[in-house]
Amino acid sequence: MEPSTKKRRGEWTETQLKSALQAVKSCQMSQREAAETYGIPRRTLRNHIESGSMEKITGRVPILNKSQEKDLCKRIIRLSQIGMPLTPKIVRKQAYEFCKANNVPNLFSDKKNIAGKKWLTNFVKRNPEISLRRAQLLNPARAQKLNKPIVLKHFEALKDIYDELNISTHPERLYNMDERDVV
Repeated sequence: MEPSTKKRRGEWTETQLKSALQAVKSCQMSQREAAETYGIPRRTLRNHIESGSMEKITGRVPILNKSQEKDLCKRIIRLSQIGMPLTPKIVRKQAYEFCKANNVPNLFSDKKNIAGKKWLTNFVKRNPEISLRRAQLLNPARAQKLNKPIVLKHFEALKDIYDELNISTHPERLYNMDERDVV
């Protein structure tokens, strides 16, 4: 059995597309001739002629636009700054909640209330500042590194968050979470 070859997709540029569209619109070439000459699939060229689009877009349109993804990234990074671990499940849940809160149409699972694994993989590729971790046991070498400067840095970051949220004047914004319930 022969090894399967990877499909070649999107091996054309926007300049090739624009040239092909101009050639077809000015009746210099047929759609078939322009597709062969400029190395663009015929169906792709036909779709661009019908839609009037001159952008090279392959694949699905992302669920969140760039500004929404940036907002979601800030939200996730903020959670990590206050000490919540960035596990894949937490990021997927945050994405689902973000879409529901902002009325963003999506294909996420309403049954599980969570975004998909493939969406997460692509999201992390598009946003490399997000680094996902799995919970691990604290080994003795790391435990010894827990010293006063590190603890002070943590509490300074916590104080910055308190100041940013203005908790000193609005104590109702502060919640105490124990293991069982919100108190």
